Amino acid sequence: MDLRPYFYKHVIVTDIDNVTYKGFVAVGTIPGDSDENCYEIDLEGTKQYPEGLFTLTEHEIKSIKLDPEYHKGN
Repeated sequence: MDLRPYFYKHVIVTDIDNVTYKGFVAVGTIPGDSDENCYEIDLEGTKQYPEGLFTLTEHEIKSIKLDPEYHKGN
């Protein structure tokens, strides 16, 4: 799953355990730079982890979309 379109954007992510996170993709990592050789995103500002970054790999993401609250018309 190519996560590059979501780098540095506000997103809504549902993980494979059906937990939903809303936050800003503060850091995006491409497969060659990732320890697990896959895309990764670091979310900031989530309800679950308000004080820090929360990392998700592409394998942990069930769905991802731009947050319409921030990206009207996209």
